[in-house]
Amino acid sequence: MKKLVLASALLVLSSTSYANTYTWYANTYTVYAYTYTCYRYVDGHPTGTWISVKADSKSEAESKAYARMKELGGRVDYAKCR
Repeated sequence: MKKLVLASALLVLSSTSYANTYTWYANTYTVYAYTYTCYRYVDGHPTGTWISVKADSKSEAESKAYARMKELGGRVDYAKCR
């Protein structure tokens, strides 16, 4: 009887550790081609400091940077990345 309980407990523990490993792997499998440095522009002049954005293209990086800058607060007319 002790062997049966022990085997059941080991089976449950091994299956949950496998599920956690799979979930961790599935959630972290996003690969971007480039990291961009983006600046906030107000009235045509760069304002504040830069932020780093990971994206596949420059236009995608600028839209992500603009959204993040709006979320952080403060005024922003547009974001320019390089």
